[in-house]
Amino acid sequence: MAECVPFIKVKDIPKTITWYQDIGFSCVATNLIWEPDCELNWARLEWEGAAFMLGPDESNVVSRQANFSLWFNVDVLEVIMEKLKSKSVEMSIEPETFYGRMVVSFTDLNGCVVAFSCALKK
Repeated sequence: MAECVPFIKVKDIPKTITWYQDIGFSCVATNLIWEPDCELNWARLEWEGAAFMLGPDESNVVSRQANFSLWFNVDVLEVIMEKLKSKSVEMSIEPETFYGRMVVSFTDLNGCVVAFSCALKK
């Protein structure tokens, strides 16, 4: 079995971890587990087993929008929608796509578009 875990470079790893934890993601690992006295230089975040990682963006160019997005296929959307509402995160809701799914999307603090997709209830 293979697993693909996107690795996203961000300017502020601790701030990004906190932002995602506030909407229900879990930070399940960082380099501080093995190197407690070092600078935080990566983290793994998960939502119901789906994961991505954060690392330091040390480039001199700061973009207002990321050139990638994250897409999560889930069984229900209510949990993430309630979390986003409670944190006043602006979201876009597509109630029915042509391929039979409902999609909720939002932009994170780094300009990354994040989408959650769920099959329509019949």
